[in-house]
Amino acid sequence: MLSINASMLMLRSRGPYAVRVSSALPYINPFDDGRSPTGAAAGMDEASSLIDAVFRFERAVTRIGNTRLRPWKMTLSSYTALRILANQPHLSLAQLSRRCYARPQTMTRMVTQLENRGFVARAAHPESERALSLQVTEAGLAALEEMSDEVLKISDTLNATLGRDDIVATDGRLRQAALVVENELRDMGRPEE
Repeated sequence: MLSINASMLMLRSRGPYAVRVSSALPYINPFDDGRSPTGAAAGMDEASSLIDAVFRFERAVTRIGNTRLRPWKMTLSSYTALRILANQPHLSLAQLSRRCYARPQTMTRMVTQLENRGFVARAAHPESERALSLQVTEAGLAALEEMSDEVLKISDTLNATLGRDDIVATDGRLRQAALVVENELRDMGRPEE
């Protein structure tokens, strides 16, 4: 889980990725349930407000996903790893880690837990002598099918709220923004986390 305070991030880049800063938007506290007194505006520009909204959305999806997965004693991160493996068998631990945007140490712990539950099996990788191949077991596929019915209600909610066209447009723009920020990080000479 990311531990960055999104309200502190300001996308005021220099160079080829510069963003024009316009009028400030009010800060919306992601934990404000509407009952507490409103704080002073934090003077966030549109890009900073977008970052805050993305973090808030990520937290909300993680919380509801974890809540819906509680009967299976799973987290949304573990469910995502299992789902990726079901769609792309024979991934190595490093490949799965990259696809889940997780650190290798975190992924090792997660895969070990899934393996202990009988949901994932490790075997010799068909393309590498040194890597192990990860595969979802029959028990893992059965559990994934049960869990998906519950977890994918999030998609139904988004489709009903935003509509397909808005979702497709937002998805494209956020992925484009992610590439720009990742390229800026590379240009700084820092490895991606």
